[in-house]
Amino acid sequence: MRKLSPILPGNKIGLISPASPVKKEQIQKGLDTLAKYDIQYEFGKHAFSDYGIVSATVNDRLDDINYFLKREDFKALWALRGGYGSMQLLKEFDYSLLKQYPKLLIGFSDLTAFQWAIFKQIGLPSFSGFTLTSQLCDENLFVGLGMEMLSGKRTSVTETDLLGSEIQIINPGEAEGILIGGTLSMICSLCGTPYFSHRDDLILYLDDVNEPLYRIDRYFQQLALMDFWSRVKGVILGQFTSEEGPLNVVPLLKPLLSTSMPIISDFPYGHLTNSIALFQGVEAKIKMNPFQITWKPILG
Repeated sequence: MRKLSPILPGNKIGLISPASPVKKEQIQKGLDTLAKYDIQYEFGKHAFSDYGIVSATVNDRLDDINYFLKREDFKALWALRGGYGSMQLLKEFDYSLLKQYPKLLIGFSDLTAFQWAIFKQIGLPSFSGFTLTSQLCDENLFVGLGMEMLSGKRTSVTETDLLGSEIQIINPGEAEGILIGGTLSMICSLCGTPYFSHRDDLILYLDDVNEPLYRIDRYFQQLALMDFWSRVKGVILGQFTSEEGPLNVVPLLKPLLSTSMPIISDFPYGHLTNSIALFQGVEAKIKMNPFQITWKPILG
């Protein structure tokens, strides 16, 4: 598959709501940030619709997606927020249309399900992070780094890029594989479906929010029962948070993994303002001491 278009000053993107409803005032900081980088945008027809727990009907949300896919002047599709609803689209979405008109899908959290489905069905990478409701803002210390990734100028993240984040090297080492991940509960929601990735040699990054430790352990155990962890070569544990604060999930996961597998925890990826964005479905290398992740260029 040919390379995807980078997002450069003056480029146009389509803003969509494939999951929960959102109000324009909730995304104003995100819109201001797009303007700062001279990114032009157009809202999908149903971007601000409200259909209960989701933004609009399945057909209406798909119509917005398909509209931007078919428009050659739009370089990417950017989800305004996560929440809930992407799962409803997976069976009805026309993946052949995205293969015909490949564009980068930018989203986070609930969008994990859609991004995994896209990679499983047609092998197309995407970009995990930067919702306009919380992460695409000046307050995010990593917003400039993310925009460099989206421009195609950046193909690595090093320890110096983490700006003092107190990452923890659990297991040292190096690994190569497919960089993929997202929100753990959304990944597990795909288990047993045609949209769960069956690729080997994965470098997996994970986060979650408002999931108690027993549920997180259940997700880890579910993946173990599927023999999923044997296909993982390296793990990046992002932020697992609750209303009470951060959660330590290392003691739950470490016994399920090889003692030689490189593992890092407390990586600044997750449901927080200061969050790094990462590509989905790209060939990558990871090493510890010092931490570095590099990936094969997919934009150009």
